Amino acid sequence: MLLWTPGPGFKVSPALALINVVVFLVLCVINLSFTHFSNQSLLLLGANFHPLVDQGQWWRLLSSVFLHLSVAHLLFNCISLLFLGRLLEPILGHVKFLIAYIATGISADFASYWLNDNVISAGASGAIFGLFGIFIVLLLSNLFEPRVRNYWLKSVGGILALNLVLGLVLPIDNAAHIGGLISGVVAGLVLLPFIYKSIRRT
Repeated sequence: MLLWTPGPGFKVSPALALINVVVFLVLCVINLSFTHFSNQSLLLLGANFHPLVDQGQWWRLLSSVFLHLSVAHLLFNCISLLFLGRLLEPILGHVKFLIAYIATGISADFASYWLNDNVISAGASGAIFGLFGIFIVLLLSNLFEPRVRNYWLKSVGGILALNLVLGLVLPIDNAAHIGGLISGVVAGLVLLPFIYKSIRRT
């Protein structure tokens, strides 16, 4: 419960997770099921789908970030979002964290759109990989002492490697994951000077 509870410096992450839950419940109501969702309902609620994006429905690159395909998918992404939010949101600030989350999510979905022709995709994992990318940039800076940096780099590296390997054998959108990770690294490099400035100011 502590992971979910908003607090000082931690408001956007639980709000984003709550939106994910609400959208998932709407999906369940439409399908009268917690486990079986029609393609039509997924597309109705904004899943990413190359042919529809080609028709001008670019908003799907954002809406699909808040849509999940199963309970396990929702739980894994919400827990990851809340965990990373606890680490990053106090450092970045609410506004920068939200902008970074949305920007990396859209970038991840654009990579999925670009590389997947006829695949219906959705989920926050691309944006979460974006947060991992930002975290890696911060870890490689001098914001953390070497012992803490090495511990987290090993942990994050193991998590990312495992997910990318699973993406080779399971129906996981590796294009979105890699796109999110790369955009997160870019976002981290852009945000780093602002973080240093904020630290000096305080």
